[in-house]
Amino acid sequence: TGSGSGSGYSSLSQAQVDTIIQKSRRTLGGAKPAAVRLTFHDCVGGCNGCLNVDNPDNKGLEDVVAGLESVYQEEEFYNIISRADLWALMGIWSVNETIARNNEDCSLYGPNGSLPSPNEHTYENCQMVPELQVPFMWGRKDCETAPYASTDVHLPASTLGYDGLMQFFSSEFGFTPREVTALMGVHTIGKADILNSGFHGTWVNNEQGYFNTQYYINMANSSLGWRAVQRLCENLPNVDTELCEAGQISGWQWQVGGTGFNIHADMAIYKNFSVQDSGEPECSYDECPLSPTAPVVEEFAQDNSLWIEEFSSIYTKMLAHGTGELYPVE
Repeated sequence: TGSGSGSGYSSLSQAQVDTIIQKSRRTLGGAKPAAVRLTFHDCVGGCNGCLNVDNPDNKGLEDVVAGLESVYQEEEFYNIISRADLWALMGIWSVNETIARNNEDCSLYGPNGSLPSPNEHTYENCQMVPELQVPFMWGRKDCETAPYASTDVHLPASTLGYDGLMQFFSSEFGFTPREVTALMGVHTIGKADILNSGFHGTWVNNEQGYFNTQYYINMANSSLGWRAVQRLCENLPNVDTELCEAGQISGWQWQVGGTGFNIHADMAIYKNFSVQDSGEPECSYDECPLSPTAPVVEEFAQDNSLWIEEFSSIYTKMLAHGTGELYPVE
C-alpha cells in the first residue's frame, strides 16, 4: 500500500484527475461541506495530507478521511497523486458541486423558474452564482504517517473575537482581514453538531448545500433578531439525545430561529465584541459595535460575483500553504 511522502510524481493528466473525482465522489455523498472543512484543517500548519483524528477540533472529519483513504488504496491512487492533493482536489470539487446545486435549484424554483418550491424553502430571492476560479494544482507532499498524524497544528478557537481571528490568520497564513472575511463565507455550506464541535445548528437554514452569499446577508441583517444563546443538548433537533451527557449544553452561539446560526468567529467579522471566560459575549448584537470588516461583509452580501472572485483567490492561496512548487494538470 502507498504511504509516506507522496512526492516523486512526474505528471498528472486531466483524464487521471477525472477518474480520481469519479471514484472518490461516491465516498463523500452528503459530506461535501466536510470535505471543504478537511482542506482547511489539513492546510493549517501546511497542506500535508495528515490529520490528527484524536484532536477534538477534528471531530466529524474521521469518516471523510477514512472514506477517501479506502478509495486511495483500492484504486491505487498512491501511484499518481498524494493524499494532500486528493483532499485539495475534492475540496475544490465539493465547492463547485454546491455552486452547481445552488444554480440548478435557483433556475428551477427561483423567480425565473417554472416549478414550485419542492419544500418549505422560498427561492424568490435566490441568485445565480458564478463559477469558482480555483484551478487544481498538484505537487503537495504528504507527511510520513499520512493520512494520520499525532501532532497538533493549533487550529483557531471557535470563541475568537475579531482581533484573535485576524491575528491567527495573519500569523498562520499571512491573510489580510479582507481575505479572512472572504474565506469565512465558506460557512454558507454545512452545519455544526453538538456531539462533534460543541455547537449546534445550520449556518444558513435550508441552504446547507448551496454555495452563495446568504451567510453574509443574514449576518448583516439587523432586523432578524440575532441573539447569543446556549442550547441544552436534550432539546436540540436532529440529535440522538441518548448520546447527550446529563445537562450537556452547547457553547455560546449566535442564533436566529428558522434562519441560521453563527459561532463567535463568524460574527466577529461583522460585530466587534470581547468574550467573557464563560464564552458569553460582552454585548448584544444591537449593542456591539461594527467590526472593521463589517463594510466588507456588506459588500459581499450584495455581490455574489465579487465574493466568488475574492473567495477563489484566497482558497487558492490557502491550498498552497506550506507547499513547495505546485504544477498545473496537463
